[in-house]
Amino acid sequence: MSKLLCVIVDGLRAETLACAHVPCFDALAREGVLCRHLRPVRPGLTLPTLVSLLTSLPPEEHGVLANSGAAAVSPHALSLISLLRYRHQTSAAFYSNDRLRLLFPSGSLQTGLLINSQSIRNVDHELAEHAAIHLQREQPDFCLVHLEGTGIAATHFGPGSNACLESVEQADRALGLLREHLAVVGLHRDYAFLVLGCGAPERPSAETAEAGLPLLLSGPGLRQGHRIDRPVSLLDLAPTMAALLGLAPHPDWQGRVAADAFLPIRPEPRTPARPRNGRMTAIPGNGRTGEHGRRAILTKP
Repeated sequence: MSKLLCVIVDGLRAETLACAHVPCFDALAREGVLCRHLRPVRPGLTLPTLVSLLTSLPPEEHGVLANSGAAAVSPHALSLISLLRYRHQTSAAFYSNDRLRLLFPSGSLQTGLLINSQSIRNVDHELAEHAAIHLQREQPDFCLVHLEGTGIAATHFGPGSNACLESVEQADRALGLLREHLAVVGLHRDYAFLVLGCGAPERPSAETAEAGLPLLLSGPGLRQGHRIDRPVSLLDLAPTMAALLGLAPHPDWQGRVAADAFLPIRPEPRTPARPRNGRMTAIPGNGRTGEHGRRAILTKP
């Protein structure tokens, strides 16, 4: 069980990531698990995608089909954040699009910060700074950071434009800032990272459909230098995040835990126990020989 930092880079696609200079993304890929085939939901819009991310339900079931923010989430769609609240674990969110408030049921967040993306030149960096300070001070169990810069650049200049590539590199620097602040206070050992792109095009090309969206997982309990070649459904991420947080997935969730991202569980070695008839008897302990460790004694018949 670990704490979890979920970083969503709006508008990020696998082929765009491959063309940009992204040392932090590359480091996370070397240290953790990389999947280039995250399968999005349809419609591939930001708000329906993020509701599906947290509820493990497709848009036609959670009820949010557009980016307007006018539709309410179905009361039958339980969010990961609501589950954390029920388990008395803390959540925080940092975002620059006010429609994302729909993601957070009333009373479910301990901390929420909205910064208007139109008022700041590099809003991703500003959000990352506030999130990093909060992580250091409050250490929430779950923190969501939504970086919108790449999505804005892709909308105005095109997904393969120089402006879009520059925004991807800015998102990478924001991610590096988060990692650096956690490392300064030793929290990098406590937090797992889950980084993903969202906002797939409505009518993807054959190349885009094949590449899918990027997904990175890194941190305690996860494999290192591992690649997942199979497609991973976006609906699998809520159960996977729950598993990282030590929670059982909600029974209504449709996704399944991405078990191949986790380190295999090794069974603890056992000392053979024998009945009390002159044979060896095991005494429970911590696995070390000594007064408080596991030891075997000879009992006389």
